[in-house]
Amino acid sequence: MTIPFESLRQALEEERSRLREELARLDARAPEGIGYHDHMADDATDVMDQATRVTLRRHLEARLREVEAALRRMEEGTYGICQDCGRPIEVARLKALPFAAFCLECQARRER
Repeated sequence: MTIPFESLRQALEEERSRLREELARLDARAPEGIGYHDHMADDATDVMDQATRVTLRRHLEARLREVEAALRRMEEGTYGICQDCGRPIEVARLKALPFAAFCLECQARRER
């Protein structure tokens, strides 16, 4: 089965835009500063929110790197080829995760 490059490229470009927008919204919601409240509990809530935002930011940035790497692989002509074993990545996997860099078998091995 051939890889539907154009529809996957479009999905990747849409995901890249979505991730960039989400990162921008995350930055816009950042609090002014911690330690300016009248109560310790309010400061603790701000610290917790900040830690959550940092974790979310790292996740979004990592996903954005994966999406951009997939778009580069498309440009280089290596998209859809497992970066570990060199075999084709299943089309169903690419449709589910257009930024997938590894076949199912190699991904499972990496996760163990």
